[in-house]
Amino acid sequence: MEGYGNMTGREVGGQGDNPLEPLEQQEELGKPTPGRLIFMIAVCVIVVILSFLMVISSYLSLEATFRVKDRPVNLLLLGIDHTYDDKGKVMQGLGRADTIILFSMNPKEGKAYVVSIPRDTRVNIPGRGTGKVNAAYVYGGPQLIADTVEGLIGMPVDRYAEVDFDGFIGVIDAIGGIEVDVDKDMRYVDRAGGLNVDIKKGRQILDGEKALQYVRFRADVLGDITRVGRQQNLIKTVIDEAANYRNIRKAPKLAKILTEYVKTDLSQRDMASAGWFLVRTGGDVLTRTIPGDFEKQYWVPNRDALQEMVDSMVQGFDR
Repeated sequence: MEGYGNMTGREVGGQGDNPLEPLEQQEELGKPTPGRLIFMIAVCVIVVILSFLMVISSYLSLEATFRVKDRPVNLLLLGIDHTYDDKGKVMQGLGRADTIILFSMNPKEGKAYVVSIPRDTRVNIPGRGTGKVNAAYVYGGPQLIADTVEGLIGMPVDRYAEVDFDGFIGVIDAIGGIEVDVDKDMRYVDRAGGLNVDIKKGRQILDGEKALQYVRFRADVLGDITRVGRQQNLIKTVIDEAANYRNIRKAPKLAKILTEYVKTDLSQRDMASAGWFLVRTGGDVLTRTIPGDFEKQYWVPNRDALQEMVDSMVQGFDR
């Protein structure tokens, strides 16, 4: 006890002149600086965003939305043509399936396929026998052509969407036009089809009207097969644009056009799920055409090559 009586405050405290100094330092360390506060807020925001994206990804996954787990999700896209009278007015009737495309999304591989089906493809039409695939639409509308395509590819068609020319023009104009490298001067007139094509060769931005002329042009040596190639190029470009984050602001305008012009059994959640898949995969789209050869008035599918194509589309699934 004797030794303690002669010790100074410095000796008693162990360090410094003020024995309360360590407590003050601890309180100072506990106060968040502006930099640390911003960092903490940023971390919280990131956590919230990631949690939100995880919830959205789960809710909008193709498997959850379409309730399909053992194969790709398949949408049938139809471009509908009309017949016009000599005064240029649309004649009554179902119209014709001028463009037939199977849009297949494979969530296992993160890929989408745009499969063009030439309208003269020889198929078995349920209840009608052998005929051209586009005839199925005339006989029974979207349901019968969907059933016919199912028989052709050996996979179910989950939903369909059909759009007429006005809808196509509206979609292209809504995204600000589409850039296309036109491979040749295009001049073609079809009065019965209400078609007058006049496009110059070269890279250019086509508005809705010109884009429609581009995909409907038919004066090619291989006829519909060459036209299908142009349709694929344009559709792939449209998908790339739609899947681009910078075009999200155009979504309300596109939704309005789709509601007005597109006939479909896709629900809003279905559309959101397909759109989310494309955004998440960066619009990774592969184009294919039903393989085959011309035979008289038909495009006759090559069954072996067709099966190989379908097998490649279902990679990642147990078959």
